[in-house]
Amino acid sequence: AAGLAERRGASLLLVAEREGAVVGSVEAFTPEFLRGKQLRFWSASLPLESYVSALATAPSARRSGVGRTLMSRVEAIVWEAGESVLSLQVDELNGPALQLYRGLGYEEVVGRERASTTPSRYGLVSNLLLGGVRERTLLVLQKPRAPPAA
Repeated sequence: AAGLAERRGASLLLVAEREGAVVGSVEAFTPEFLRGKQLRFWSASLPLESYVSALATAPSARRSGVGRTLMSRVEAIVWEAGESVLSLQVDELNGPALQLYRGLGYEEVVGRERASTTPSRYGLVSNLLLGGVRERTLLVLQKPRAPPAA
């Protein structure tokens, strides 16, 4: 319960429903929540404001606009709060996610080392749940807030 209390007002969880069933969700953290914390695969040299930690859509809802709608809603909330950058990380092999994020205007942060990780630090978990350990490269993508219309 302490973890949930710490997240109150400092994290955002949105859920998309279709015909009473959850078809997608997105979780994001605010700068207040992130202040003083170290994200598992984040470079300390890179400024971190609001951060999308997870976006998921049900297989039956993929490529139907659910992910785009959820991300657009998170962006609206973040921009309304006055933040200037929204960040996320994505597996470089996740083509559909990269296509979505790039289509929304996210760009890879260049000039930094990419983070490499395995799905779990516990080999047994990776073997049982994920079919084996494989290293993956995470790309950092960021989207700046658009300047106000003149």
